[in-house]
Amino acid sequence: MADLRVALMLRFANDLGLRRGEVAQIHTKNDLVHDIAGPSLLVHGKGARNRVLPLPDDLAEALSAAPAGYLFPSPAGGHLSAHWVGTLVARALADGTTMHQLRHLCATEVHEETRDLRLVQTLLGHASIATTQRYVASDDTKMREAIRVRSRRWRTS
Repeated sequence: MADLRVALMLRFANDLGLRRGEVAQIHTKNDLVHDIAGPSLLVHGKGARNRVLPLPDDLAEALSAAPAGYLFPSPAGGHLSAHWVGTLVARALADGTTMHQLRHLCATEVHEETRDLRLVQTLLGHASIATTQRYVASDDTKMREAIRVRSRRWRTS
């Protein structure tokens, strides 16, 4: 049970695989991009590396409807800290589940859907494909089945 603000944080982490610091920095007017393919989000990543990600329509509508400024403003001015965003999200998740695990889940599910590790690398904003490989969980049952089928095919040849 999360309030609307935390629910949005969860969506950005789960749907787009954003880091907590990237979620914290979302600006309602500066980061919503409209192009021919639809709404996108300008993500301010680690190492000052920005990327643009496709944005689900409902998240784009939430950004458009929010007041101008940071989506998650700090009472002290500016945006909430990455730490505080992570804390708020962790409180809304099951015990022991972290916001970063949502990032891994997003990477794994997008990879399962596309089988495109380079696409997942771009989605997550990784400089190295080796980092992305650590994010994508492999399904041992699928691996076992693939080896079993291949082995059977070669034994019967």
